[in-house]
Amino acid sequence: MYEFEPASPTYAISDTVVEHTMRGRDRTSADLPGGYRLTLRTRELHGPVRAALAAPSPTGPARICIARFSPVTPMPVAARVLDAVTRYAPALPDARDTHPSPQAVARLLTTGTPFQRPGEQGLFVRFGPAEAWLNGKRLSVTLGSPASGISLILEGPWDAPSTARLTAAVLVELTGAEQLAGEVAALLPPGPWRVVSDQYHPDAALILPSSRRPDPEDPLGRRVSRALRDIKTELQAARPDWISRN
Repeated sequence: MYEFEPASPTYAISDTVVEHTMRGRDRTSADLPGGYRLTLRTRELHGPVRAALAAPSPTGPARICIARFSPVTPMPVAARVLDAVTRYAPALPDARDTHPSPQAVARLLTTGTPFQRPGEQGLFVRFGPAEAWLNGKRLSVTLGSPASGISLILEGPWDAPSTARLTAAVLVELTGAEQLAGEVAALLPPGPWRVVSDQYHPDAALILPSSRRPDPEDPLGRRVSRALRDIKTELQAARPDWISRN
């Protein structure tokens, strides 16, 4: 009988995190599909979970991330964050690119609002209730109070594109930013539109035309405008709390 063997480590990461948590282990190591290796540690009961993730390389396993998840961080979120690392972090980044400047990362960000604080190093990114801090090889993200809220710390080395992608992925995961877009899309009838998460706040979604190209028969976009007005009316009737008054 054929046995499904995933080529990516996604499912294996989730299984390893679940096993480590459910069995209350202090240390769990697993070889993952694709040549990856994951080690999880919990030094104290109900304490933070630490992870080390290595990727295959011509010179042997190369560490692409070490992580620390606060005790209240949902483990499915931790698994998805580690999976994002396998997709975005190169095994052997060029050493010259592993200390990207805040400006280089800010230019590549697709989620959140980047800013810098006077007198503090690194780059900050605000996305609704979550805030990320990029400083050197470390990415710290907090949702709620730093003492009691959800928080995680990831360390590279990564280049600027990898850092920007991982920052966006972590902010989306911690805030559940894609949930509202999915709920809106489920309410809409089939039509020439698409629903996407807002770039600057997790509790917002945008309804856009499905095609980015203008319709030659409707160069001013009047058909799309009428369709979007009808959608707004329908959503306002179904979920008045969803519609922006701006």
